[in-house]
Amino acid sequence: MSATTTLSAQSSAQPTQSARTTQLATIVPARPVCEPLEQSAYDIGPLDARWIANVPLGSIVDDAHGLDSFYARLARVARGKAKDHVRIAVYGDSNMTMDYITGSMRRVFQAKFGDAGHGYVAMARPWSWYHHMDINQTLSESKWRKISTSTDQVSDGHYGFANIANESDKVGAWSALATADDTQPVGKSVSSIDVFYMKRPNGGSFEVKIDGEKTRDVTAASTDVTSAFEHFDVPDGPHKLEVVVTAGNVRLFGASLERGKPSVIVDSLGTGALNYEQMTHVSAASRDPMLERRKYDLVVFLIGTNLFAPGLHEKWMTTDIDAIERAVPKTPIMILTPPDIELHADDAHSDPRIVALGKQLADIAKRHEWAFWDFRAAMGGDLSMVRFHKAGLASQDLVHLTHDGGFLMGNRFAHAIMDGFDAYVKAHPDAGCDGD
Repeated sequence: MSATTTLSAQSSAQPTQSARTTQLATIVPARPVCEPLEQSAYDIGPLDARWIANVPLGSIVDDAHGLDSFYARLARVARGKAKDHVRIAVYGDSNMTMDYITGSMRRVFQAKFGDAGHGYVAMARPWSWYHHMDINQTLSESKWRKISTSTDQVSDGHYGFANIANESDKVGAWSALATADDTQPVGKSVSSIDVFYMKRPNGGSFEVKIDGEKTRDVTAASTDVTSAFEHFDVPDGPHKLEVVVTAGNVRLFGASLERGKPSVIVDSLGTGALNYEQMTHVSAASRDPMLERRKYDLVVFLIGTNLFAPGLHEKWMTTDIDAIERAVPKTPIMILTPPDIELHADDAHSDPRIVALGKQLADIAKRHEWAFWDFRAAMGGDLSMVRFHKAGLASQDLVHLTHDGGFLMGNRFAHAIMDGFDAYVKAHPDAGCDGD
């Protein structure tokens, strides 16, 4: 048999084991292999045990493993393989408008993974107490009309994804954001800025100044009705952003301030007296493009203090969350119970409505396969708001957390997230190997 004949006969036979292995490797790329992620790469330090040392933290309930994609992205950040930030959005009511809970989370995560910048903040102040940590906000308040889903409603529904806006037709009306000063632990530098506003047929125009210098003229007039953004790259460092109305009617939402090296960003989306029903009135035209731009890896809801219509809760929640998932598909959702509430300092037990609501939210989250964490239980459960007040962690109204109370609970929530992440990386030793 000739050499040519022999080759032909071999090719028509079944491939050898070696050949089959080679073919399989061609069809199915090898899974990246790397060393298990060391806990030191994501250890965020000790849990703040002051005041409530004996209260269990509680685990995040995620039977459907909805948080796996979030944990996988966080693993890439921990390994230094991520190409973009991990972004967490936290919707909340008045307890979130002062950024204490989210400010604590931001500081905890960025102390570990690096200062990524502040993230999103409204360029409005619908309430005198509206405040964000580690950023400086000023505006000509008397020249702006306040807009929010709760206290300053508009018929067009163009509130933006954070439920807050401001509007002005007064030439010279201005709103400004500046990086934190050197005494703050994070937020001192920025290299990437987005300014969010509404485009519409009657839109006016504004100029953007960075560090006092006019950088761009922007027109908000358009045949389209949609939220939009203007992007600015600046040298990494301290900067001040100003938006100044130059003509017509301008509706301004807010801005995001970020830095280049991938880390964790926590966006505090607090609205006074917010509930799930109000969010159903936000227009898709204003909400969706902003969500698409922010592209969150996790969306958290800490809403319930103003939610006492049990028969409608699930309907409102699914409407809101379906809208978010249409804009940012497959983004994990986490539901938190609201903080504890007492009606009077001498009550024998917590407000029974808040107890019933917590159980209902847990049931709803389970039915829809959303992650769930019992925020109230992590405070200490029954009468915990009274105990918080006595310790200086809650205000006299027995509803709102003080700075220290918010920071304590933000620290606890961050640790609950990282406890879930720890379990994930132990079950997936090569988590984060593949990069983004």
